[in-house]
Amino acid sequence: MSARWFHRSCPICEASCGLRVLADRERREVLRIEGNAEDPISRGHLCPKATALAGVFEDPDRIRRPIRRMPDGDWAELDWDEALDFAAEGLRRIQTEHGPEALGLYIGNPSGFDVGSLLYNRYLFEALRTPRMFSAATMDHFPKLYTSRVLFGKGSILPIPDIDRCDYFLCLGGNPIVSQGSLMGAPDVRKRLRAVQERGGRIVVVDPRRTETARVADEHLFIRPGADAYLLFSLVHVIFEEGLLRPGRLGEHVDGLDEIRALARDFSPESTARATGIPAETARRIARELSTHPRACVYGRIGTCTVEFGTLASWLVDVVNILLGRYDEPGGMMFPRPATGQHEPGGPLPPIPIGPYRTAVRGLPTIDGHLPASSFAEELDPERAGEKRVRGLFVVAGNPVLSMPAGDRIARGLASLDFMVAVDIYLNETTRHADLILPTAPQLTHDNYDFLCQSTSIHNFARYGEAVFEAEPGEKRSWEIYLELAARMLGTDAATLDQMGLVQNVTRFAGKLGLDTQAVLDALGPERGPMRLVDLQLRCGPYGDHFGRRPDGLTLEKLKAARRAIDLGPLEPRLLDILRTEGRRIRLADPLITDDVARLRERRAAYETAEGLRLVGRRQPRGMNSWLHNLPALAKGRPRCTLIVHPDDAARRGLHEGCRARVRSRAGVLEVDVALSDEVMPGVVSLPHGFGHGEPGVRLDVARERQPGANANVLTDDGPLDVPSGTSVANGIPVEIEAC
Repeated sequence: MSARWFHRSCPICEASCGLRVLADRERREVLRIEGNAEDPISRGHLCPKATALAGVFEDPDRIRRPIRRMPDGDWAELDWDEALDFAAEGLRRIQTEHGPEALGLYIGNPSGFDVGSLLYNRYLFEALRTPRMFSAATMDHFPKLYTSRVLFGKGSILPIPDIDRCDYFLCLGGNPIVSQGSLMGAPDVRKRLRAVQERGGRIVVVDPRRTETARVADEHLFIRPGADAYLLFSLVHVIFEEGLLRPGRLGEHVDGLDEIRALARDFSPESTARATGIPAETARRIARELSTHPRACVYGRIGTCTVEFGTLASWLVDVVNILLGRYDEPGGMMFPRPATGQHEPGGPLPPIPIGPYRTAVRGLPTIDGHLPASSFAEELDPERAGEKRVRGLFVVAGNPVLSMPAGDRIARGLASLDFMVAVDIYLNETTRHADLILPTAPQLTHDNYDFLCQSTSIHNFARYGEAVFEAEPGEKRSWEIYLELAARMLGTDAATLDQMGLVQNVTRFAGKLGLDTQAVLDALGPERGPMRLVDLQLRCGPYGDHFGRRPDGLTLEKLKAARRAIDLGPLEPRLLDILRTEGRRIRLADPLITDDVARLRERRAAYETAEGLRLVGRRQPRGMNSWLHNLPALAKGRPRCTLIVHPDDAARRGLHEGCRARVRSRAGVLEVDVALSDEVMPGVVSLPHGFGHGEPGVRLDVARERQPGANANVLTDDGPLDVPSGTSVANGIPVEIEAC
């Protein structure tokens, strides 16, 4: 047997745990996947999702060659040149006949864990030339990107909990034990939270559901869905009222404290208690506890972003931390230092661009280049958008039919397109509408670098992931697809386009160090692809060898030799150095955010008097959105797409464990199995999204048979959105339920 161990990371979530993969290259078999105990970041941890590396590689439903939908509805394989020519011709035709704005682009989450996609998608964007870009971001974390862009000058400068040194962790709307710490990459979160408690710290979880994280916390507080901003504002009120304000060394660089004090005056804990469901004395106690613990931090995640006041809630998380001096300090919210240098000091960036492009139906603006996901269905609709509709669409690693509002209407809109290209490995609920599907080579057949995850990790690190198998003849990696398609659309060749990009990057990164451009180009070598760019950024980065000037510095070759992550140290104070705002000031009361406070005041009565049921989502440890339902190891067990209902609410509606219920919202209706549990607060029901695998024409045999579920986004209303950021409201949806 020719088996040996390979070392890489798990490409499913931000924790990016280090793995060891035992594989037989000759037989192309994965024999074992285990956590790498020698990896200093993940320390041997892995969760069930790590098996997806082998599952996807082995999946008989995975598309291996480009396929084109024929007039009779069947699919036919094409060779790559024919497929890329067909794609370029169809996309150029839309541009020529209707203008670039007639093209739409959707980017899904999986591309964020592939360094080739991250570094080469720019060529695709440049070739498409469309302002109509949609992404998964405006379905989940975009309010956090928005507040960072406004407060710090750059959306990717994200505050991350220093959980390993924290002594008080207030978690709102997050379930890090299942997510492994979204916007807080922390392998084995359960053990890290236990360590907080073992050193005398305290964990408090605020959530409408008693999540897996809430079950291990010292305290869990139920909160009405969407009311997080009211609770956070009440904490701000107490900080000012009781003299708890201690901004510390950041105070000299913060503007707007008086404005914040004035805004918080109307949000005392007594005045917000009915809206949140949290007693005033509890809110006051939490504020005092945050102020008295020396290494406390407030963390908000998906549940604080995907609600009516997602931007205000995300901003108020920043505000509370800053007012208490918990930003940029050990044990508080800190800022990673990626080895590839994308968060090094630089000059001020222009204010966040809002517009100039606006959607055809509602006139919603692009925000930092993104259009709201809530506008996707209507922009595809010939009746609503008319001549200005999206006529051609390019979808990258996404399944918007299952992951965006009004999924059933999206499906109808996709069917009406003039032309659609999808980069995907599955014939799923979205790609079944494409004219052409371009499959990428599976992760195990190409090397990788944890590029995105560096910016959200609780500890600085760098890790290279080696390819386990050679790609099969005829397989292409994502970066090759983007580059070759863009070259065709731009009238050049892939090699020329790649070299132009390399020279631009060398000029940018090496130029800052005063290095000779040609010498750096020569040192990087001729091998094309993302790893050449990674090597450039590593060597020019904060820990790099600067092409020989610092011989002990980091290079890609050193990373390859390590066969595990290289520990680059704990997070250190650095915010004041990396601020990209004018004058390096933090405008805490910027009107781009605070103008929405008036709406928060106006809506308080609606939260106080809310009746009926509110729908929220939930994360699951054996899935990731809609990605992994077709893998036998992860799809086994009881159906997971169930509606959790509180027993009291069920009794009033004649529902019982295991029965079928009809769930209706303003947007749509679906049927789903019921599970009774007091883990949700009365008045709240919970349904995971990413399911609904029963559509005709889909080739996901395991998902259809074992975990078909129902498409929760049929119920997601695409009308309401978080006003400042344009993010969809996917939690707190009013619903009615009845037995089928």
